[in-house]
Amino acid sequence: MSARSIILTLVLLGVGGCATALPQPAAPPVSASTHANQTVDQDIQRDGRFIGLAISGGGSRAAVFGGAMLRELHRFGLLQQVDVISAVSGGALPAAYYALDGYRSVDFSNGFLKRMGHDFQSDMRGRFLSPSNLLTYWFTDATKSDTVVQVLDEQLFHNATFADLNPDRPKLLLNATDALTGEPFVISDESFAGLVLPLPSFSVARAVYMSAAYPGVFNPVPLYGGASSSGSTRRPAVLAYDGGPVDNLGVKTLVNLLRSADRSVPVATRFPEGCLIISMDATPRIAGEQDQPLSASTVLLKSQRREVLDGVGIIADQQDHRMFSTFPVNGSQSACTFWHLALRQLPDDDPLGARVTRIKTSFGLEASDQDALIRAAHQLIEQGIKISRETEISPAFLREVGSPANTSR
Repeated sequence: MSARSIILTLVLLGVGGCATALPQPAAPPVSASTHANQTVDQDIQRDGRFIGLAISGGGSRAAVFGGAMLRELHRFGLLQQVDVISAVSGGALPAAYYALDGYRSVDFSNGFLKRMGHDFQSDMRGRFLSPSNLLTYWFTDATKSDTVVQVLDEQLFHNATFADLNPDRPKLLLNATDALTGEPFVISDESFAGLVLPLPSFSVARAVYMSAAYPGVFNPVPLYGGASSSGSTRRPAVLAYDGGPVDNLGVKTLVNLLRSADRSVPVATRFPEGCLIISMDATPRIAGEQDQPLSASTVLLKSQRREVLDGVGIIADQQDHRMFSTFPVNGSQSACTFWHLALRQLPDDDPLGARVTRIKTSFGLEASDQDALIRAAHQLIEQGIKISRETEISPAFLREVGSPANTSR
């Protein structure tokens, strides 16, 4: 994510502030599962293959690019085979919307990309500056982060909770960071098990907000444990904000899921038809200017992206060019294929590549930028499918993908 552009556009809107204290139920945690868990179960293993999608952060650039990629994969019949989607920040918008497909008016087949390209930033600005909301912020416990969640619910999620996730869609794993420890916080049944608020009743819009809550700009979200703390003030067990600082690609969550499963039964045994992680990477081209060096946050995102991609078999000098690699799971004989689909793979001397890799991080894009991102997704998918047919690295089921399926776009 671009800290500079987010701060310049959003701090002026007054988004920053203290943590939002969510209403906490008095009852003990409810023991219930959702379609957001970190378990490789029988449903995932049924077809003998594993396909995981990771959608990166990057505001509306990531939301539109990730959404366009989902649509392209659907054209080729691959999205219908996906088992798990892991997403961060802006990428959480298309991921959560697709995972809720069929809930109320949520419809992946109708107007999906238009919804991803909605100007959320203008909606937020209007709400923040309205006299009624200013009075609400002044006289009640409501905060500006609650307004962001309201906008997301009105435009996309319609007050859905994790109990409303479609079991016929991939599992949904949204990624945040625990500000109290600096560790990843995956919004899942397992992570919420020790918290007062059960995941089935937790707002999807709130979870998306948590994944995108850029530190210092958006309010972090406190989550409380079951045990009471000493003194009159309760301390949160988790203070969640943007998942970008620990992995802005969302890849680590899928790799860790496979590693955990591999400890009991080798991945090669669980998935004899093959294992594939697809990364939708909306990272822009980042270059320091002579009189304006890179910010510390930009350096952090750049270095952790390099580390994540190196961990799945793409070394630093190939990370903006190479699409396919393989990596071992737990160092065993089990291996998984990694398919990297990145905006930065489009050459800088190509007008399309030059444009899409310089779109600023915000939550509102011009229509022409959205169109460029959609064209970039189409071009990258077509290129990737072609390369997959020519390399033995990719699993057989990917090499056998033919012409686009006759499905609605």
